Amino acid sequence: MTNQSPQNAVFELLDSVPSRVWYTLGVGSIAASALFQLAGRKNLADFVGKWPPTFLLLGLYHGLLRPGQGDAMGKARRAFDEADQTARNLMEEANQASREMMQPNRQMDM
Repeated sequence: MTNQSPQNAVFELLDSVPSRVWYTLGVGSIAASALFQLAGRKNLADFVGKWPPTFLLLGLYHGLLRPGQGDAMGKARRAFDEADQTARNLMEEANQASREMMQPNRQMDM
């Protein structure tokens, strides 16, 4: 068992939840608040209506400060890295082909 501060435990918990979940919870709580308001449950609608900023800020925190595999920045970074590697491979193949073309043909005369 590790000696971990409560703050680090909270950050690890937040990091384990994808940002898409936070955004979904934010939008869902807006919809729930509207439904409670339409149903005449104003106090509950006001209570649930206070949740979206928290959920959306947690999603923003996760997406900006902790970009992960599922986030747009993470996907863009991986796509850039893959494109860069592909370009490097193509350049190496072109250089190799160029070197081979520059070498004189070594055919044996019979």
